[in-house]
Amino acid sequence: MKKLLLIVLAVVCLAQFTASGKTNSSDRNKRYEKKVARQEKVKEAVESKSYVIELDRLYMSRYGNINLSSGRNYIIIKGNSAAISAGYMGRQRGLIPVAGIRLNGKPSVYKLHKNEAKGNYRVEMEVTEGSDTFHITMTISENGNCSAIISGAKIDNTRYSGNLVPIEKKKTVPEPDYIKL
Repeated sequence: MKKLLLIVLAVVCLAQFTASGKTNSSDRNKRYEKKVARQEKVKEAVESKSYVIELDRLYMSRYGNINLSSGRNYIIIKGNSAAISAGYMGRQRGLIPVAGIRLNGKPSVYKLHKNEAKGNYRVEMEVTEGSDTFHITMTISENGNCSAIISGAKIDNTRYSGNLVPIEKKKTVPEPDYIKL
């Protein structure tokens, strides 16, 4: 009786294992296809300079890290313009306290380097607004994960991490033909 019970249990386990193996391979194919599609979107966005980096973490040199609200902390690159909104916590120089980095401008320097071996991008740019110049260095992986360093004359180097979100191109809808009466 015990042998029969063990044999039935072994058959059920084997059937379950082989059934789950078949679904896992199709799940793996779907995940792989999604990963490749994501990598293509990231590549297209970075090379066309049309993306948003949603910053989700601020790293402080001595005190650890702070989770950021991604809707309020971002770096936007759209053609020849850049916008940065990022929280700041660290040492500062000057009389006016710095609680955040907020600027809109055109990058005076924009360099894009692709590392074929690692499959990532390195973006370096300088953005000037008024008398403030910020140097931004970003490393973007092929999956869209990003590490950014922002430095300026009045603040220390500050490191952030986040994710790349491509800016979708607006699809133009053709005007309908007018109706003749």
